[in-house]
This record gives sequence, structure tokens and C-alpha cells, in this order.
Amino acid sequence: MTDYSTPLFYIVAAVVLIPAVLMVTFRNLIYSAAAMILCFIGVAMVFVTLNAELLAISQVLIYVGAISILIMFAIMLTRQRSGEIRLFFHRQAWLALPAALALAVTMAVVLSRASFSTTPGPRNPGTSDLSNLLFDQYAFPFELVSLVLLVAIVGAILLARRERRR
Repeated sequence: MTDYSTPLFYIVAAVVLIPAVLMVTFRNLIYSAAAMILCFIGVAMVFVTLNAELLAISQVLIYVGAISILIMFAIMLTRQRSGEIRLFFHRQAWLALPAALALAVTMAVVLSRASFSTTPGPRNPGTSDLSNLLFDQYAFPFELVSLVLLVAIVGAILLARRERRR
């Protein structure tokens, strides 16, 4: 990271937290999905500040373009507009708050003791390196993820059809 991009990275990373918090606090699922899209765009901006343009483009194409549309499709297909307000941690709030505080303190301690080197590390892999890994070494897991997404779509359609018949 260059000197001018370090503060920009922290600013963008902090701004990404806003739609992330909104995503989990909205009761309306459509609003949560819209906040999720904003969060995905923010993560792509974080990748840009890290000079990882390929990851930023992949983030926009895959998550903003495909995964978000899939989630919106599932929400619209099931006709579920609002989520359950009683979540797991609402009953165990006494446990969630200390756990969140402990996690925040742990992260603050680790980040304060970390040393960030300004020397360049190993070179960033190029598009050809990533494509060789994806289609040679990781071809099976890549196709397995595609199959899992297909099963999820078919499952959402079956659930929506059952719910419509009732």
C-alpha cells in the first residue's frame, strides 16, 4: 500500500461497516439485501485501495452481480418480506454483549501489537496465475460450488411452490 492509500483504506473499511450493521438490523428483507449489496460494493472498494483490482472486479461481478441477484430472487420467490425479529442472541443477549466486547478488545490488542511492513511482499498473482489455479488445481471445488448453488435455487423453488399451495 502506498502512503496516500493507507488512510483511504481505513476510511473505506469503516464506511463498509455501516451497511453491514444495517444489513443485520433491518427487519425488511429487501432492505437487508440492498444493504448487503452496498456492503459488497464497499468490499470491492477496499480491494481497490489494496491494489487488488482483479479481486475488486471479481467482487462486483460475482457478489454484487450474481449472489445478490440470487438472494433477491429467493426473497421474491418465497414472498417473505420480513424476517423473524427473535433471533438466537436475543434470548442470550447477556452472553452476546460480553462476547462482542471480548472480540473487540482482542482485535484491538492484536492490531496494536502488529507490525505492518512497508516493504513489498511477494508479487500479486496475475490473471493467468489465478486462472491456472482455478481451472487446474481447484476445478473440482469450483464445480462443486456451482452444484451447491444450483441445489439452493431448486430448493427455494420447491419451498415457494409448497408455500403457494397452502
